[in-house]
Amino acid sequence: MADSPATLPVAFWLVPSEPWRSSFGALIAALGAAHRGPAFEPHITIEVSRVRGDDPGLDALLDRVAASVEPMTLTAGRTVHSEAHFKTLFIEFDDPRPFALQRQLRAELGEPPDYVLHPHLSLLYHGGLAPGTRERLAAAHRFDGERIGFDTLAVVRAQSAAGDLSDIEALDTSLRRTLGSVRPARG
Repeated sequence: MADSPATLPVAFWLVPSEPWRSSFGALIAALGAAHRGPAFEPHITIEVSRVRGDDPGLDALLDRVAASVEPMTLTAGRTVHSEAHFKTLFIEFDDPRPFALQRQLRAELGEPPDYVLHPHLSLLYHGGLAPGTRERLAAAHRFDGERIGFDTLAVVRAQSAAGDLSDIEALDTSLRRTLGSVRPARG
């Protein structure tokens, strides 16, 4: 008999609405192809936590949180860059609503906080990209002042038993809800 399931990391992503989801998705794919980076769904990571591998409550938690948060429009700040792999090129956001969403998730999860939220939407993952290239890309892909809608909350899980969230192309993002919507009761 196997031991009880171990805890695995999960992330909660705030995903843009259309047409932003498609346009950012195409840009991320193009930048990844041009600079040997992965393609991934555009998102703002709101929280990273741990849950039991077979946690049936995650679905209900997502229902409760998504139903209580309305879709939001955030104003994009600067496009900046760093040498960090997951923040090679990204758009900053300065708005209190992602922090409120994070607090709500933490209250539902009952977990002590350790993920530090700096709301941003990454455009390229490629650690070690030359500074000049990053500077050029940041200047070429500016969204300052653009109003970007976000309407989906997704739970992101590793597909492997190892529970590694760093393999961005092997993540399960199928558990998602539209913000402000209540799913009909099952029965």
